[in-house]
Amino acid sequence: MKRIFFVVTLFICALCNIEAQQINYKATAFNLFLNGKMTQWTWLINKMTSDPKMQNEEGQIEILTYYYGLVGHLMDAGQKKQASENLQKANKLAAQLYKTAPNNPVLLGLMANLTGFQIALSPLKATTLAKGMMNKAKQAIAKGPDDPYVNILYSNILFYMPDIFGGDTEKSLQGYKKALQIMDANPELKKNNWMYVQVMVTIGVVEEKQENYAEAQKMYRRVLQLYPEYAHVKNVTYPRLLEKMKG
Repeated sequence: MKRIFFVVTLFICALCNIEAQQINYKATAFNLFLNGKMTQWTWLINKMTSDPKMQNEEGQIEILTYYYGLVGHLMDAGQKKQASENLQKANKLAAQLYKTAPNNPVLLGLMANLTGFQIALSPLKATTLAKGMMNKAKQAIAKGPDDPYVNILYSNILFYMPDIFGGDTEKSLQGYKKALQIMDANPELKKNNWMYVQVMVTIGVVEEKQENYAEAQKMYRRVLQLYPEYAHVKNVTYPRLLEKMKG
C-alpha cells in the first residue's frame, strides 16, 4: 500500500512540474529569443491561446505582444508570407481585445505597431493607414506615459516612420531611454523579458544610425555583458558597428 501511495505521489508531483513548465511562457519565450529561435514562438503562441488561464485581458495582451515580436522577426528575416499570416491573426486578436479594453495603453501601442507592419508590408497603404496608426500611438502614450512598454511601442512608430508621417528619431531615442530607465529600476521588469534586451539593442541601433558610434558601442557591449549568448548582437549588430568604426 505504501509503495502504491509513493508511486501515486510521484506521479502527482510530475504532473505538477509539467503544469508549472506549461505556464512558464515568459521564460520559454525569452530563451527562444536569446537563442535565435523566435520562429518557435508560433508554437508558444498556439499553446498560450489554448490555455484557459490565458483568456483574461492580461493573458491575451501577452499573447499579442508575442505576435508583435514574431511578426517583426519574420519581416526582418524576409519571410513576408509568414509575417503576413501572423499579422492577420494578431489583428484579429487586437480587434477582439479593443472591444473590451479600448483604453488599455499597451493594447493601443501594439495596435499602432501592427499597423506599422501593415504599412511596411504594403507601403501603398501608408496614405490610408498612417493617420490612424499615429492616433493610436499618441493615445497610448497619453494614457500610459510612464509605462515602459508603451514608451517602446510609441518610440517604434517615431523611429521607423518617415518624417512626413510624423517620425522623429531624436524623440524616439528619448522614449527608448526612458523605457530602459524604468525597467532598470525594477528587477521584475528585467527578468526573462525579451523587450528589455530588445530596447537596449534598439537604442544601440538608433545611436548607430545617428553615427554616435561610441554610444552605440556602449549599449551593444552592455547587452553582451548581460547576455553573452545573444547571438544577434554578438554575430550581427556589434560586428557591423565595429566595421563602421574602422572607416
